Amino acid sequence: MSRSIVKQIFYKGGKALLNDTSSVSMIWGNLTVSCLSKTDIILKSSKKEDLGQTTIILQDGLDMQELPAIVRKVKDVGLVSLRNFNSKNGDGSDVGGGDSNSSNSKTSLEDSVKSNGKSCEANNVETNEIINGLSRCFTAKGVFLLLDTIPDDEVTPLVAIHALRKIIELENNHQYRNALVRSGEDIPENFTRTAIFNQLIETITSGTDSSIILDALKIVSREMFGGNSTVYRDKLCDEILIRVTDGKFTVVQVCEIMRVLASFMNSKKSGENVDKLWVGLVDKEKEMNEKNIMEVFRILPLLKQSRKVVFSLLERRCGHVWWRLPGDAVAEILSILLEVKLFSPRIMNVFSRWINTNIHTVSEDDLLEIVSGFCSLDYVDPGITKALERYVKAKSSKVKNPAVLASIMEYCGRFRLRSEPILLGCEKYFIEHGQDLSPIIIKALFAPFGMLSFKPTDLKFWQTLENVLDVKFVQFRPDDAIDVVLTCIYLGKFPLNFVHKIFNPYFLDRLHSNRDVNLLRQMRAKLKLFDTAMTLECSSYKGPVLPKDHSAKSIWQDGRVRRMINYISEPLADITGGHDRLTSFVILPHLPTIPLYVIDIMLHPSGMGGSTIRFNLRRERNLYVAVLIHIPEHYCANSSQLIGPQVMRRRHFRRLGLKVVELQYERLSKLRMHPKSLEEYLVEQLKSAEDAI
Repeated sequence: MSRSIVKQIFYKGGKALLNDTSSVSMIWGNLTVSCLSKTDIILKSSKKEDLGQTTIILQDGLDMQELPAIVRKVKDVGLVSLRNFNSKNGDGSDVGGGDSNSSNSKTSLEDSVKSNGKSCEANNVETNEIINGLSRCFTAKGVFLLLDTIPDDEVTPLVAIHALRKIIELENNHQYRNALVRSGEDIPENFTRTAIFNQLIETITSGTDSSIILDALKIVSREMFGGNSTVYRDKLCDEILIRVTDGKFTVVQVCEIMRVLASFMNSKKSGENVDKLWVGLVDKEKEMNEKNIMEVFRILPLLKQSRKVVFSLLERRCGHVWWRLPGDAVAEILSILLEVKLFSPRIMNVFSRWINTNIHTVSEDDLLEIVSGFCSLDYVDPGITKALERYVKAKSSKVKNPAVLASIMEYCGRFRLRSEPILLGCEKYFIEHGQDLSPIIIKALFAPFGMLSFKPTDLKFWQTLENVLDVKFVQFRPDDAIDVVLTCIYLGKFPLNFVHKIFNPYFLDRLHSNRDVNLLRQMRAKLKLFDTAMTLECSSYKGPVLPKDHSAKSIWQDGRVRRMINYISEPLADITGGHDRLTSFVILPHLPTIPLYVIDIMLHPSGMGGSTIRFNLRRERNLYVAVLIHIPEHYCANSSQLIGPQVMRRRHFRRLGLKVVELQYERLSKLRMHPKSLEEYLVEQLKSAEDAI
């Protein structure tokens, strides 16, 4: 029954005009009953360029996303069978005509194959002759005249693409356009050009080679002369969208299409069309390898709605090809992730394994970009740290580009990684090459030593640093120079020889010439910190040099510390003898009003408290107790070692005559549910308080 229905529909060249919608439903119902699936039958529209768009919901695990998709507007419907069935019709005879015609059909098929082979060779020769003739044309008019003499059946898609390229190249030629203007010829669009362009585009889009259509889109996108270029582009785009949906393009070609579409369309239409091409990438997931996966990463900035689904696809494929990726590809992927503001622990973990595997084969330039990428994406991993330790241990003295070690030190300083192999290796490198380093590299190599409270033990290190600062101080940017001398303070070294260069009118003018208000405020605060530290710790320093800041300002307080103070105030009051013996958030008059110098809790005799406590340094030493609560950021990563600024903070409080008690925030948090153990911990820490210096 179904075969007879299909036979009735396939008349007039395989197309049927069905004006009665009820007959369509009846036909589809009969086909469904006859077990013909959707893969056996397709609907063909008489106008492929009539496209619409819709939104589909795609579920990937727990994630659901709305994505744009194209739909074909079906008007004149024809049913085309994709399989050659051997079923019988209603009267029992074969649909194909029976066995009597089978031998004849085989013979005719063999003859047609032989004849087609000969005709293909002849067509190739004719095609080459036509293309050579097009190449010899020097004007667009000459191309038009040549095309007019060629039979329509000889204008293949390959000939059409060459003709299109030649016409646009000639019309884009400045000399040709100027000659037209001088001769008074009509430049605007004319009927002949429009007709020929329409015919060429129609020939190209009707061909089976999808790569030719992509080349045509690139060529038309460069058109500068015609006024109907948008029409041609839209026609090519519609055909490309259909073929991408049908899986006719490779992964690289789909990515290239996205770039072309994004280059010549307005932002709105470009985004709409580019986002519809995600289907072509999802269908080709298994074809993605180390050779083409970078092309997919590069088109991520062009995507909007479909970026997430393509990124999920890349996450899955990276796990299959990561060990074959070159170093420059990993570095570029990290920069792309930073640009599109996407973060994937899955990809980061893969790249951690990559750098651990390839650390001794990666080039210095690639390693520099990779480490900088990890810093920018704020990603730290034990595998990366171990790989960098092995690298510095093996190659620290052989590194040709000092920026590599500078980026590794920046990575350690940013994530508070107190790695002795890395720090010792950079100390050795600085001793050997310090004289040849630029001021920016010197600061990048030296500043993490202070942040991580790691004091170089080799005297040659300090001699090299002093010599370099003495010779190149003028070349340092003001903020870098202040960071270097502050790092010395963190490590307990006092750069007296450079005080006159810091508090110098020329240096201060350079500092205040900075137009970034926030950066200027930070530099002035650091300069005040340097002045205070030198005054407290260096007896040879004649300071303070800077005047006291009497302006009112708010001080940032960490919410975790504030909440913990409220919680432990009660047990501390029970231990010390009452709430009148402790004061929270105390600011000392001898120190700058910055968060670093805020005392979390001050223990004092009854009735002598206040937010600002004044006392005599000589008579009342060890009378007041400063209780400091250290959050995890105050320690080096996975260590009980305080970072440099916190070590200096403790040292300065002791210099002022205070006893110092240090409490770990994480320990306090764990003991909140155990009041007895919390009280014992507080008593133990109070007994072990460090006396004033």
